[in-house]
Amino acid sequence: MAAPDRHQWDLRRDEHRKPFATFQFLGLEEGMTVLDVAAYAGYTTEMLAAAVGPEGKVYCQNTSEVLERYADGYYESTIRERLENDRLANVVLHVTEYDDLGLEGEVNLAFLGNMIHDFHYRDGDEQALAFLRSIFRALKPGGVLGVMDHVGDERGDNAALHRIEPHIARGLIQQAGFVIEAESDLFANPDDDHLKMVYDKSVYLRTDKFLFRARKPSDQPDQK
Repeated sequence: MAAPDRHQWDLRRDEHRKPFATFQFLGLEEGMTVLDVAAYAGYTTEMLAAAVGPEGKVYCQNTSEVLERYADGYYESTIRERLENDRLANVVLHVTEYDDLGLEGEVNLAFLGNMIHDFHYRDGDEQALAFLRSIFRALKPGGVLGVMDHVGDERGDNAALHRIEPHIARGLIQQAGFVIEAESDLFANPDDDHLKMVYDKSVYLRTDKFLFRARKPSDQPDQK
């Protein structure tokens, strides 16, 4: 977090993203191979790269659609900026679809931040499960999946608000074959109005979020 060459938009996120405490909760260690699913502009990727150290590896996953079509190319240009001149030497840009991640049995830990609501509402549960099972296959037996997202309310239009009820996310994760072993209150905010859009200036970067630590059972075969 103290690196002098960090991206201009990263510093304002540190207080609210709490990377050190998040990675500690998930059990991240130096030397691990990790997968940042839906990395977008790569804030978490850069934090993961520092955490795993030079002996570790980070797969920065994005789809070609995100890089080429979203936000007028902002995500692609920002990722390229982060990686240029071998600045993050332990990071590999991994451009794949969510249901075809590859990396079978290679990853110690995967992180999925603020995306499971899109998987559920935008893509539908059948496709959401295909995405989660692709992460499952990428993990080593006993590997960990961290899932964070904005807390929704059954009274609200969660698809439009970019939120999801925790029990829905929990159910999807479990159906994909994972065992949820812990939930953190690191991002709990009782003052968040769950009926507000997450980009509303009154709650932006301060939404109430859940954080699950889920594990791929050591003795469970990959989900097809």
